[in-house]
Amino acid sequence: MQEQSMINSIKRGVVSPVYLLYGTEEYLQEMVINAFKDALVASEIGSFNLDELEGEKVAIGSLVDMVNTLPAFAEKRLVIVKNSPFLQSGNKKKGKTEEDEDEDNGEKEDKAASSAGTPQEEKRLLQYLADPLLSTCLVFWQQGTVNKNRKIYKAIVANGHQVLAINSLRGRNLSNWLVAEAEGMGKKLEPRAVEYLILNCNDRLRDLHNELEKLSLYSGEEKTITLAMVQRLATKSSVGNIFSLVDSIGHKKGEEALSELRNLMAMGEPPLRILHMIARQFRLILLVKDLVQRGAAEKQITAELKLHPYVTSKIKQQIHNFSFVELERNLELIWESDLGMKTGLSYKLTLENLVIALTP
Repeated sequence: MQEQSMINSIKRGVVSPVYLLYGTEEYLQEMVINAFKDALVASEIGSFNLDELEGEKVAIGSLVDMVNTLPAFAEKRLVIVKNSPFLQSGNKKKGKTEEDEDEDNGEKEDKAASSAGTPQEEKRLLQYLADPLLSTCLVFWQQGTVNKNRKIYKAIVANGHQVLAINSLRGRNLSNWLVAEAEGMGKKLEPRAVEYLILNCNDRLRDLHNELEKLSLYSGEEKTITLAMVQRLATKSSVGNIFSLVDSIGHKKGEEALSELRNLMAMGEPPLRILHMIARQFRLILLVKDLVQRGAAEKQITAELKLHPYVTSKIKQQIHNFSFVELERNLELIWESDLGMKTGLSYKLTLENLVIALTP
């Protein structure tokens, strides 16, 4: 991953004068920020060479003064600016892409950002980005997107500074990260345990890291974290609880499905979202059953339907519980329930009656 390459470079002492970090995955961003701090301000006098600033609270002129300050008894100083207004995107409007919105709002937002400093001060920052002080490491840290049409962003890119988007991990990248985190704790994760964590737990890396720490302690002297351990200890997200519900329905376990449904309703899960996931499950069962009858292999089904292999495997176990006639009838029942809920019927009663009808 790119963030790990950056961390490795920082640890080797290869530090550039200006960085921009942005994206949705705060846990990985914090790892990079901590690498900067460890490398540049770890000594007893390190605090003299560290400024951590909230972007909305610091004027551009003050920022330029800080980055032009020489370090005290050290080779470098570190200045971190978090969520700078002059790098943020505006609110997106319906029907517009981020790029469209950035183009529409770029000039207006540059004027708004200038309220934190005069045009002359903004010019000073642009000049600094063109010729930064080598003894200062300036890090812009944006939690979320950036507006790529803003003057400051363009200046960062045009002058060849380090720009890294750190967003939520998905698919194989997330699987590899989980395996690597477990190895760092001296443990091996069973492949099915990895799949269970991805599908049933919160996909925020901080939460997954905490789950792994809990599992590592629980496993004791055992070197392998098994699926059974994960199922016993891991805290399910609302998505994970919905998966448990639709699995219970797919296996025609009515009592379990009703219990899962009531738990979800008590947790405040939107009823229409629950219904959507039930409908999705039955559409997938129908599609997988059809592909299996036509001789498709599991890998082919996974690729064609763009499913996680673990999901394909679970649905294949359920296709024998329903005939094609039953599947068509069940989809009709789901459609009728959707119509009823949208025309005033009780959400709770409608969903409970549906679950009972789907798991005779």
